[in-house]
Amino acid sequence: MTMKMPDQLRAYVEETGLLLEAGGLPRTAGQVLGWMLVCEPEHQSLNDLTESLGISKATASSMTRFLMQVGFLERTAGPGDRRDYYRVSRKAWFRFMHSRVELMHNLRQNAEHGLQVLAASPRERRERLLRMQRLYSFLEREMGALLERFEDEETGRSARAKPAKAGST
Repeated sequence: MTMKMPDQLRAYVEETGLLLEAGGLPRTAGQVLGWMLVCEPEHQSLNDLTESLGISKATASSMTRFLMQVGFLERTAGPGDRRDYYRVSRKAWFRFMHSRVELMHNLRQNAEHGLQVLAASPRERRERLLRMQRLYSFLEREMGALLERFEDEETGRSARAKPAKAGST
């Protein structure tokens, strides 16, 4: 990959691509996301992505579309500019974690369905599903609570960061 950026940024973008590839995403999607996390300005056009990352316009287009579908990027427009721009969604990481909680919920339900199917079977046969059901019940409950606490913290941080209006006490 030929990128027109400093070596440290190039290494970071590559690292992000490999990390997200290990998590099941296409490596190039991870590279696009890595760049979007550190680029300046924060919004980039498809042309900006092709130039910075050394990828084709078709690849940039399909990767931004993919990253929008999974909630990492959002499309935006510049004033008086007809081109589309992309930026990291303000809630990208929250949405990503929330989708993992939904997956945990679905896996717990799947285990419970399997337990219904095997209701008349000996406990030894059902043990794998019981362990799966207990794990995902625990994770679903705890991750949901953690995400709520995070949102509360973020709400508090936003409220503290807003300047007081003139004339207010």
